[in-house]
Amino acid sequence: MSLFKKFLKPKWQHSNPDVRRQALAEMAAEQLISFIDTEPDEALRKAAVVRIRDEALLESLLGHNLPDVRDTTREHWLNLLLPSSADLNSITHSATLVRIAGLTKDQQLRLDAIARISDQNERLVIAREHPVAKVRLAAAEGIDQHALLQQLLEFAQAKDKAVYRLCKERLAAAKANQEAIAARKQQITYLLEQAAYLNRVGYGPDFNGRLQVIQRQQQALNDSLTDEQRHTLESALLDASRILEQHAAEEQRQAEEQQRQAEALAAQQQLVSELNDALAAAPSSTDPEALKQQLQAIDERWRATQTDHKADADALRSFENTMQQALALQATLEQVSAKQQELSQWLEKDLPADMRGLQQVIQSGKKWQAQLKWPSQLEAPEWLAALSGKRQIAEIRLTELENQQTARMDTLQRQLDKLEQHIDNGHLKDAGKLYGQVHQSLRQVDGKAAYNFQNRIKSLAARLNEMRDWQGFVTTPKKEALCESMEALIDADISPDVLADKIQVLQDEWKTLNSSQPDKALWDRFQAAGDKAFEPCRAWFADVARQREVNVERRNQLIEELRHYEANLDWDQADWKVVQKTLETAREVFRGYSPVDRAAHKHTQEHFRAACDAIYSHLKAEYDRNLAAKAALVEAAADLAEEEDLTDVVERVKELQQQWKEIGITPRAPDQKYWRQFRSQCDAVFARLDEQRNERKAELNNRVIEAEELVNQAAALPASTLSAADVLEQFQQYEQQFAAIELPRSAHQRLRKQLADIAAQLDDRQVAQSQAEERQRWQGLLDRLQALADHNESLWHDADQLPDGYPLAAFEQRWQQDQDTPVAIDTDAARDLCIRMEVISGLESPAADQGRRMQLQVQRLAQAMGQSIGHSDERLALVLEWLATPAGTAQQQRFIQALKASIG
Repeated sequence: MSLFKKFLKPKWQHSNPDVRRQALAEMAAEQLISFIDTEPDEALRKAAVVRIRDEALLESLLGHNLPDVRDTTREHWLNLLLPSSADLNSITHSATLVRIAGLTKDQQLRLDAIARISDQNERLVIAREHPVAKVRLAAAEGIDQHALLQQLLEFAQAKDKAVYRLCKERLAAAKANQEAIAARKQQITYLLEQAAYLNRVGYGPDFNGRLQVIQRQQQALNDSLTDEQRHTLESALLDASRILEQHAAEEQRQAEEQQRQAEALAAQQQLVSELNDALAAAPSSTDPEALKQQLQAIDERWRATQTDHKADADALRSFENTMQQALALQATLEQVSAKQQELSQWLEKDLPADMRGLQQVIQSGKKWQAQLKWPSQLEAPEWLAALSGKRQIAEIRLTELENQQTARMDTLQRQLDKLEQHIDNGHLKDAGKLYGQVHQSLRQVDGKAAYNFQNRIKSLAARLNEMRDWQGFVTTPKKEALCESMEALIDADISPDVLADKIQVLQDEWKTLNSSQPDKALWDRFQAAGDKAFEPCRAWFADVARQREVNVERRNQLIEELRHYEANLDWDQADWKVVQKTLETAREVFRGYSPVDRAAHKHTQEHFRAACDAIYSHLKAEYDRNLAAKAALVEAAADLAEEEDLTDVVERVKELQQQWKEIGITPRAPDQKYWRQFRSQCDAVFARLDEQRNERKAELNNRVIEAEELVNQAAALPASTLSAADVLEQFQQYEQQFAAIELPRSAHQRLRKQLADIAAQLDDRQVAQSQAEERQRWQGLLDRLQALADHNESLWHDADQLPDGYPLAAFEQRWQQDQDTPVAIDTDAARDLCIRMEVISGLESPAADQGRRMQLQVQRLAQAMGQSIGHSDERLALVLEWLATPAGTAQQQRFIQALKASIG
């Protein structure tokens, strides 16, 4: 029976492999499956597989337990679907393309097959359901629709890590792109608003800087602008350029105007010099007509210069006075030339011997001198000396002839002339003293002679008494006010240096007052108050002097210590960080030893610098050595970055980094330069390594997403309602968080630029807020002055803070004074302050004050020579002086209006 079974067994179960091979040609597909499952010979199994054409059977063989069956099935089925002579482009059926992608091990073929599937819904099905992970990933890479990516993300979470990561990255990139587009739109809107605002407010100190910022932002955003936006922006920038050009033209015009004024001023100074030269050379001139023509030419040139620059009052007065002297001298020379013969005859006549004749000679001499007036500042010519000499000889001889009585009368006459001159000149003290001498001389003259002087003496006495009454009326209130001001400084809460200046100002003002009146009581009061007020200053000045000496001694001691340090330190074993710290500390300590006298400062500064330079020379040598070592490391890192084999490059780069850390101190600027170069080369090495690590790439992408989120959050800050301080603090936190994120270079530069643009917007916002706060403080100043003028307590308490430099204590002191003793009377001092404020604000003063304004401007010009006080400092000084000056209601409003105009 067993033998029968042997003959009845199918050929594909025969023990001979060749028989089984022959049987394959006759077997059905289902039998081939059974054959494959039982066939022990690998070659026969593969031969059986390639005979199968049914896809269902081939699908079942893909899960066979034998790897050779699975591999042969995959290759056979792939050849059926895509013969070697066939082109992938000829296949349009999606299922076939999916099957090819699942069977092939060729990554490029797999990607090309999936890429042929254009329907993203089909790709979604493949990415979700295909059993091969690489096919799922390839299908997912062709999906970019947001809704499909979101569905695939939710499905792949915890199921397919690669597909999940891809979807997450795609969605994050899409979100970032949308946010970037929104941010770009916001930046464009802000840019257009800034351009419009720039033209609306017009030119200012920051106009050019803002325009440049807008132009840079235009370049950065140009590709994102619509045609309409680009046209609007270009039009606004064109308008801004015109404004800038107009301002430049105005500045050019002003510069040319100033140049013309300067040239005119130089010409005026030259003409004054020429006029003085002509006046000095006139006595030796023999041609009065030539002098007249010269003076006329100078006068015409002078008046021509007034068109470009009107001379100030002093220069005009000086020129006119000199010109009048020159014209008078020219007229005198003409008279001398016309009466030369007559004058010569008078000079040649002998002097008479009698008194009457001598008196006639004297009168004739006076007449000649009156007719031929000669400037006193010029050297007298020979004819004038001869005339004066003859008259003097006649007077001497007449004096010799007169008796003692006449001499006394002459003495009295001279005293009366001198008294009258003192009264005319307003010299009250000298006039009072001489008036007593006149009475003593009058008692020595007999009654008849004295009678001739009584009327004149009475007239002069009346004028003297009137002057005394007026002088006392004017100076006494001023002296009383100075006494009160000095007494107010006693125990005043003022720093000693400021107190000393205030005392000196009051003392100088006292000296300007005439002291001929019997005001000893006021003087004693003033002097006692000054001595008492100065008490705190004496100790302060002594302490300052001692402190200056101590600081000089300390500086010298520090210099000696540095010299000893440099001479005795073992520089081969020096701790260079300690040396660097020593130099920094020494410079800080040296600056702290202040103040010192100017001469001592210059001396100690030179020796200190020499001592520091000696130490720094050693430190610089160490710097140079260390910089050379770091430069060598940069070159070594650059060589590593060029190597093809990266097997051990990481360790070698780490060794270079460790060597970098072990190098000693270097200057910050070149050290940062070398560090950036070194870091750049190291980053190049690691960047090449990062390209080989997908996980590293994903990590970097996450960091970019995180950084972009920070930038987007920062982009919302310019429109935030937070305070400037909170916005700045929040932005700094974003910057710190951003700086802590390690990013690829391109992403870092892009996001850093966006942060820089946001920072510029925040700076603009802060500048605008600062300007608004500054305007509010100036309004606070005006409100306080208005409250003082109106005695408005509500306005006083509601007023904002004062600008920097304006002491609130001075305002409160004036407020308290007005509350205690309100005074609202017009004063000359207040009028002068109003005029001075109108001068610096450019306002016109009332017609009645034009003369006084000219005087104050001359004084202001004289006081400003050699100094560099600006309008701001001058305005502050005027306000502080105003607080100490009584003023009427109209004057207060006038001062406030002028102050407001000066603020602008």
